[in-house]
Amino acid sequence: MKTLSFLALALLLITPALAQDIDAVRDRMAQRQGQMVSLKKAGLIGENNQGYLSERGALNGAQRAALQAENADRRVVYSTIAKRTGADPSFVGRERAQDIRQKSASGIWLQNEAGQWFKK
Repeated sequence: MKTLSFLALALLLITPALAQDIDAVRDRMAQRQGQMVSLKKAGLIGENNQGYLSERGALNGAQRAALQAENADRRVVYSTIAKRTGADPSFVGRERAQDIRQKSASGIWLQNEAGQWFKK
């Protein structure tokens, strides 16, 4: 019973911290948005079918670091949504990928559910 009470208390203390963390993640993603759009338009990255960005061309070190940071932040967002909804994070990512495919601008590399790349 003490363990259960401790876990409940820990969740209460962690939840505000997670909310702050997710806000920081969203801020970082917003700051990178222009760079990610530019890389997509240049055909250097594309949206895969798991809800993450994939390298499609030769990136320099800074571009690759930004891509990796974006994917790490997306992983946090998908995990947070999964925890709140009881879904699996991979399911959240795949659903997000489907939404991205529908809303994506023309000329962007996308990956369909079967794993085939195409330009919208």
